[in-house]
Amino acid sequence: MRNTLHDSHVGLSEGSSVSAPAGDAIWRVSPYDRLVVGVDGSGPSTGALAWAIAYAADHDTELLLVHVVDDTWGVAGADYMADAQRRGIHVLDASRRRAVDAGVAHVQTELVHGRAPSVLSGAARPHDLLVVGSHRTGFLRGRAFGAASVYVVAAARSAVLVVPNLPFEGRHSVVVGVSGSPASDAALMQAAREAARTDQQLVLIHARPPVPHEESSSNGEYRASAARDVVARASAHALIDIPHLDLSSRVVADNVAPALLTASTDAAMLVIGRGQSEEPPNISTVVHDVLMNLNAPVLIVS
Repeated sequence: MRNTLHDSHVGLSEGSSVSAPAGDAIWRVSPYDRLVVGVDGSGPSTGALAWAIAYAADHDTELLLVHVVDDTWGVAGADYMADAQRRGIHVLDASRRRAVDAGVAHVQTELVHGRAPSVLSGAARPHDLLVVGSHRTGFLRGRAFGAASVYVVAAARSAVLVVPNLPFEGRHSVVVGVSGSPASDAALMQAAREAARTDQQLVLIHARPPVPHEESSSNGEYRASAARDVVARASAHALIDIPHLDLSSRVVADNVAPALLTASTDAAMLVIGRGQSEEPPNISTVVHDVLMNLNAPVLIVS
């Protein structure tokens, strides 16, 4: 069970208002050149497309819709491949019409042969956002190491949003993991932008493992104080750029992935830094474990 060590709330009191400075409009400018979206007509793909359309319409951002025909099925014969290509064209046309009808001005489509994870990760440039759907897998450090979303995130040169096949209704808040690292700072600013764009509360989570029984009380208090400092600095950083944010923060005595997953159970989005590992799949164990247990859309940024 999660043990909350510190909880604070920063924001406007009811009925009050603030005249935001020019910098407050930072969230209105997309940090992404394009949104690259994998579409295949499935439930997860439909959810990913819906999010990307809403974002692109808000920011006048170009959409690139990509459908991958898996050519490893070529052994099934020419008729199968022709049918797969026709289905792909239909999915792309329907997806494009949906985006245009929603007011997205710049929509491109691509039909590509290959393996979906490698094609999609290669399609997004460093300053794009790759948006993909994912089925929930439910493994934690388990045998699902080769899950497609893990491969996509590990191989992508860009930020990646992974959208699980879950209902979006009733979800609230944007949750971000903060640690004081450069990757954490980048995640914080993207989370703040998304919270401002969607008028959601921004929830900062700093997780640290529970204090060992043999640890001295003075050392434990020092670690707790350092954790509170991380959260305080992150809160101040977010509010400098977007002062009107409704922001809360918590220090949680738990390992990072479980803490983030618990905090994001009903969240509209969880944002985390990519991190790195020296072992395949070359992403942090936190990112890997979160992707294996998706319970909200997860944005992974470098």
